[in-house]
Amino acid sequence: MYRLLKTLACIVILALSTALLVHRNAAADDTMGLDVVGYNHTDHSIGDFSVNEEAGSFLARHEQGGFACCVSLPAKYTPGMTVTVTWTDEYNKNRQSRTVPVPPYTPEDSGMFAVHFLSGGQIKVFVTMYGPRHPNYPLKGDDARM
Repeated sequence: MYRLLKTLACIVILALSTALLVHRNAAADDTMGLDVVGYNHTDHSIGDFSVNEEAGSFLARHEQGGFACCVSLPAKYTPGMTVTVTWTDEYNKNRQSRTVPVPPYTPEDSGMFAVHFLSGGQIKVFVTMYGPRHPNYPLKGDDARM
């Protein structure tokens, strides 16, 4: 009888452990990690930038770059979603931070997380699988010019 109870206890513990692992993996699947790329449309270099405290790098004026890994976002977009973009001036001083709305996306859009510092002081971000020259890239018109 003792042996049977011991065996059943082991089976129950194994089943609970497996269920916990499956739950953890399901929770991990609810997010996606995206490489971050920055675009500086301004007349001044950016010393460094980050998204949700995940570091980026230097962005020269009127250049793209600043690739960094990674920002974690929910795999499913929820209305009202925002990220916090933080940056410094070209001398890594004068740290600033802004909460920026994230436009709707789908898991199929995932490729990179684009951060655009626009010449008018705005910051636009989006999840996209396209590069800036692709016709389906979300930033268009005057805003898209580097």
